[in-house]
Amino acid sequence: MKRFYRCVCLLLVMTMLMAVPAFAAEARASDYFWSSSVYLDKRSTVTFEAWFDVDAVSTMDVLGASEIKIQQSSDGENWTTVKTFTKESYSNLICKDTASHASYVTYTGTAGYYYRAKITLYAKKGTGSGEWTRYTSSLKL
Repeated sequence: MKRFYRCVCLLLVMTMLMAVPAFAAEARASDYFWSSSVYLDKRSTVTFEAWFDVDAVSTMDVLGASEIKIQQSSDGENWTTVKTFTKESYSNLICKDTASHASYVTYTGTAGYYYRAKITLYAKKGTGSGEWTRYTSSLKL
């Protein structure tokens, strides 16, 4: 019986030790981001905007989205990226010296398909930076 309890205790200790890296990664993200929201806004039968709104824990050197990937699906389950917007090509995705930023990109899709956006939020302060990937709900055109 003692052997059984020792094994159970050893398994519990190992489980707790393995959980530390996941917690550490989460803590690093919270060093930069306070909150965010991401969503799609339908503008016409086939056109929509992919929006993000991000708040940092303090003023950042750079804040916004490093990229927005528009994904398409015929069944709402299997997704394919059809367009990528990057901060290098779309300067409205980032803002400098701010603690909050909101922006969007516009995309024209095809009627009958589902769409969603994979938005990678980005914050940089000094020599450190962090990213937080969020997905919007899907939208059928």
